[in-house]
Amino acid sequence: VVSMAFREAVNGRPGPVYIDCGADVLYEEVEEDEAISGTRATRRTRPAAEPGAIKEVIDMMSAAERPIIFAGGGAFFSGSAPELERFVDVTKTPFYTAPMSRGLVPEDNAVSFQGARSTAMREADFVLVVGTRLNWMMQYGQRFAQDAKIVQIDIDGRELGHNRNIDLGIQADAKAAMAREGEFADRLESDWVIHLREDNDRRAEQSAPLLNSDAQPIHPLRLCKEIREFLDRDAIVSVDGNEILHFGRQSIPTNVPGHRLNSGVTGTMGVGLPYGIGAQLAKPDAQVLVLHGDGSMGQNAMEIDTAVRHNLPVVTVISNNAGWTARTPGQRKPGRELGFTAYHKMAESLGAYGEEVTDPAEIKPALDRAYSSGKAAVINVIVEPTAAGVSRAWGGSRME
Repeated sequence: VVSMAFREAVNGRPGPVYIDCGADVLYEEVEEDEAISGTRATRRTRPAAEPGAIKEVIDMMSAAERPIIFAGGGAFFSGSAPELERFVDVTKTPFYTAPMSRGLVPEDNAVSFQGARSTAMREADFVLVVGTRLNWMMQYGQRFAQDAKIVQIDIDGRELGHNRNIDLGIQADAKAAMAREGEFADRLESDWVIHLREDNDRRAEQSAPLLNSDAQPIHPLRLCKEIREFLDRDAIVSVDGNEILHFGRQSIPTNVPGHRLNSGVTGTMGVGLPYGIGAQLAKPDAQVLVLHGDGSMGQNAMEIDTAVRHNLPVVTVISNNAGWTARTPGQRKPGRELGFTAYHKMAESLGAYGEEVTDPAEIKPALDRAYSSGKAAVINVIVEPTAAGVSRAWGGSRME
């Protein structure tokens, strides 16, 4: 049973496996020479797409005027990032990913327009969905136009057409399917790409005053800009919260697969620091940064002690707006006010490096001091309580 569980965990759509053992099994004694030990080789199967299906995808994509690619965890776990990047480069198709799959294609790619994400999903007439579920984060597929043609590639046939009708479903491993990009002729830059680039640039111009604001309390976008400019290109970033999750999504790119961790389908608020600890353990030489809201930080703040005990130099930056979500001036919302909690002092009491920042010019120097300390660190940044991030996932509304 245990061997089968390991095979299930790594084959097909990989994931956790639960084994329910009765007490009689747990307490049964077994002779040591009867126990299974050692590593058993498990070869992962990669079902390939039929050539005819790939040709149909290519024909549909060639006929489209406004195509996009939307990829997710299946593309990541199949190791298809190189094939996906080549496919994007050959077809010059704008690409987007599920939140935890950012970096499958570097976001400094010529057809990466993260600021135009909502426009792309709303206006696309063809969507190639690769290795991802159209779940609640995608409004069960309703974020795409109703008349858009949808092609879905997934290793799990049960996901094809689940939640949204599709025009073509292909049960195949993402890496095997995306390797067929050689059959697609190079596409010249299209009016669609130009349109999304202009939309992306327009939104960036709109955000520029806040990204460069010297106001105090600090605007979260200025905080994100300072973090973005400080981090290595291949840094691992874990973002957790509400307002800061949206601001970070808009302004901090990811260029390496598996280097962006978000609260979402695999965990709700509070997972940011635990994710960061796991990332630092998995890649001890990587630059790891956790970006927390103050409310979400409060849910697992004692994990600072875990990082200290295990000598993990995880740096946590808190976007501290003194409450749950942004507040509306002149309105009081019971239960929303938390106050500017001194998390940096808590960190110091646990043996970590701690610092409070109130001046935007001090963000980068504080980051430098935190990483130079060689210890777990908390930088408590006091931000504007009324600054509200907006999610387009549910009609552009935010929690009130």
